[in-house]
Amino acid sequence: MDIMENIETEVMNMNISERLQELRKKEGYSQEQVAEMLGLSRQAISKWESGQGKPEIDNIIKLTEIYHVSADYILLGTEKISVPAPEKKELSHEYKKAIGIIAIIAATAIITVLFITALGLLSRLGI
Repeated sequence: MDIMENIETEVMNMNISERLQELRKKEGYSQEQVAEMLGLSRQAISKWESGQGKPEIDNIIKLTEIYHVSADYILLGTEKISVPAPEKKELSHEYKKAIGIIAIIAATAIITVLFITALGLLSRLGI
């Protein structure tokens, strides 16, 4: 990692650590209680809150349930990142008509091949 990445990581850790500590205190939990809920040591929680470490994604998900906030809030300090849903594209009438015609042609071809095959088998059997 270069120096800028280290600085950005430190700033992000600091923000995450501050939010984790703030959320824990707001909910009225001790580090020991949060650690117990997550199945971790108190030292792990202490490291997160002091910026010496950061929680893995599975623990972040558990923290969202404990603190009643989104993962976006824990990681970024924002409640939600809104990403617009992609627009649904409707098929044009001409395109739908073309698909229908192709389906009819394909079905006709399959039926014709089956009919010719059946006639060939019947003629070989002498029927």
